[in-house]
Amino acid sequence: MYEDNILNLLGIAEKYILKNINRRSEIVGMEREEIPEIPVAAVREILANSYAHAVYNGSTYHEICIHPGKVTIYSPGSFASTYSPEDYINKNLQSSIRNAAISKILYLNKSIEQFGSGFKRINSLCKDVGIKYSYEFVDNGFTFIFYRKTKNILARKTENKTDGTVNGIESGTVNISLNKNEQAVYGLLGKNPYYTRQELADATSKSLRTIQRTLDSLRKKDLIERIGSDKSGYWEVKNLD
Repeated sequence: MYEDNILNLLGIAEKYILKNINRRSEIVGMEREEIPEIPVAAVREILANSYAHAVYNGSTYHEICIHPGKVTIYSPGSFASTYSPEDYINKNLQSSIRNAAISKILYLNKSIEQFGSGFKRINSLCKDVGIKYSYEFVDNGFTFIFYRKTKNILARKTENKTDGTVNGIESGTVNISLNKNEQAVYGLLGKNPYYTRQELADATSKSLRTIQRTLDSLRKKDLIERIGSDKSGYWEVKNLD
């Protein structure tokens, strides 16, 4: 049990979850990274929203439970909107703000990226790494559930399909096809070649792993080239027009 201001509680909750879930090691570029089984950005998003839309001075409190097969995050009070989470995923809807002052502080603190975009972002992040989730409406609150992979070794099989004609970049007799992630990253780097991997992940609502895989793919297709070091360099984007 912790009592503190909301910003500190968000940090405590995030650390508690990340400390008690599995991680895998992956070499990204020249560095070794520890990657949690549940995307950090998705954890932050649901925690921030749980405080932004909670009912305070009620009979229950925020609660996090970590089980072998799932992580549950409970927020006091009913779901703040008449729309369902699926509506926010599939449509562009305005957020139903229950606590305006708290929501504004979380937004200014960058704990909330954009009002009304939380479920869309969580859905994209979880889908990207193969994590299932659900939610429950209960009498006194709302529970969000991340389902954990129970195997010791976390693996993801990826399959890239291209037909060589749709969404491709054509140059002379060479036709290079790009998937949606490649198109998004290629377009962002064309506007700002100094984007970091984390900034690309935030802009596309994708994981760092997917961004690195996309960058590697674009390099293999000779569409981008890294100039300088990882910290101070930039991306040279090659124009095939």
